[in-house]
Amino acid sequence: MKHRFTELLGLKTLADGDITTIDLDMSDPISELILDLRVTLGAGGDTTEHNIKCFSKIEIVDGSDVLFSLDGAELQALDIYHSGIHPRGGWLHGLQMESDMQVAISFGRYLWDEVIALNPVNFSNPQLKVTFDAGAGGRNTASGRISVLAALFDEKVISPTGFFMTKEIKRWTTVANAHVYTDLPLDFPYRKLLLQSRLAEYPPHWCFANIKLASDQDKKVIVNGEFRDLMFGLCRENAYIRETYIAPGRAGALGKYSITPTMDVMSIANQWIDSQQGCDISTYGGEGGELQLWSENALNVVCHVEGWAPHGTIALPFGRQDVIEDWENLSGIGNLKLDITDGIADSTTKVFIQQYRSY
Repeated sequence: MKHRFTELLGLKTLADGDITTIDLDMSDPISELILDLRVTLGAGGDTTEHNIKCFSKIEIVDGSDVLFSLDGAELQALDIYHSGIHPRGGWLHGLQMESDMQVAISFGRYLWDEVIALNPVNFSNPQLKVTFDAGAGGRNTASGRISVLAALFDEKVISPTGFFMTKEIKRWTTVANAHVYTDLPLDFPYRKLLLQSRLAEYPPHWCFANIKLASDQDKKVIVNGEFRDLMFGLCRENAYIRETYIAPGRAGALGKYSITPTMDVMSIANQWIDSQQGCDISTYGGEGGELQLWSENALNVVCHVEGWAPHGTIALPFGRQDVIEDWENLSGIGNLKLDITDGIADSTTKVFIQQYRSY
């Protein structure tokens, strides 16, 4: 066999605050890791924070060297933009239902990339660490579960030249019309720059007023535009997504459910039962990732949802994404500055970058 798909961790039950650590001590290069992240929801109230946010930190470290560091929502957005695959798993909002969310940490341009992969033998003690925070997402979440699988090269001998290193480098709470400047690192070539801002009921192009990226005190302006213009132009690839939910309808009341798309959201719902019952259902909103659903009776409802900007995220690509030489090589640049003009206040905004780190 030239390749194998290996279970590194079987399904493990998680309590609030648990940190799961897995040694990546194999001798074979890793093309990608698949994380199966599960959350069981409790009764009562709205699901105003996405289930994936219960996984508050996902890291790969080698001692003090951080090779990968994102939260669950950042990782899922990155996976969508990288692979175009969505959804992975089943999205559920029902009482005592387990939401099964699979996300991939991809170390190369595609699965089984022989040139770009994580080679554990190049590090001393690489470890995957996942932190579970029950109160950060879902609805009255008491527990979760996790399993981890790895796509490994087996008998096929490869010599990867490097891997994709992705990290969050900054986050802040927006102040209306304020400029936020970030000096970006210059250590490795950039493949993607990702920006995320999510606020319930407000689309991300309300959270970002303008996005500007320039080097050497504006000697070279790489990007300068509004979120919506960039989304429908340079950043369009894999930005439009569809997903399906099962949710508990409330009798004559409005329920709120967190979803992945956040901009120009459209949805439709129907009863999820084995016999027809008289029941009016309507859906509304979805901007900022908060879908509102009204049901005449307390029946389970299936919702089809689609829209732009997963978790309020935009991915700025540097060149052709499959050509290493096209990516933004920062050698000879004195500084690289990101200038974000905030839109509305009180949105949590994050900056994270995908770089090609050579061995």
